[in-house]
Amino acid sequence: MERTLYYLRLFPGTEDRYDRIHRHVPGAVVRGMRDAGLSNVSGFRRGTDVWWYAEAEPDRETAFSRVGKGVVNQRWGHQFRDIIAEIAAPEGGQMWYQEIFHTDAPTPAGPWERGCFSLVIDPHRESIYDELHSDPWPEMLEAIAEAGYRDYSGFRRGAHVIYVGRYYPDFQTVIDRVNATEVAARWGAALEGVITTFADADGHNLRVAEIYHQD
Repeated sequence: MERTLYYLRLFPGTEDRYDRIHRHVPGAVVRGMRDAGLSNVSGFRRGTDVWWYAEAEPDRETAFSRVGKGVVNQRWGHQFRDIIAEIAAPEGGQMWYQEIFHTDAPTPAGPWERGCFSLVIDPHRESIYDELHSDPWPEMLEAIAEAGYRDYSGFRRGAHVIYVGRYYPDFQTVIDRVNATEVAARWGAALEGVITTFADADGHNLRVAEIYHQD
């Protein structure tokens, strides 16, 4: 299984229409995605920016190739011709983000919330960011698990990073818990000058709203 994330951009003014369409996805489209090998599919939108997360079996290339060849999916996609402004990368194919971080822990009991947020890093310091996240401190992983993060992944495309995961019991509680730890302060210090944009004008994480989910 391969965790995947790709980006697309909408024409301004089509955001509500895009959301409405995804509230009523036909069963044939859902079955087509599942049969192709895609599960745990979530769409997230912030303004005209949209990110799609999915778990692909056996891998991204195979599963998305199957979806693209499906007649049902082709018919479904036709209605987005005047909604989606940009979906293909200059080199062809989807605008994929590459997974640079993943962690998980046993699932706790109780409520939870699926969440997504973004940040921007200094493009000249990408290697520092990737190195820290490819071999994270054990104590940071422990703090993440204790705070309530589950199935938590980070994806990067250039200087832009997206995080997707489940938060027990909810996004803000988990963020507040981890931010209160000593190790999070040290982790933040290690990334000083690497992360350039992390919060909005009010100091809140740059959250991206979920508009669709399919198990």
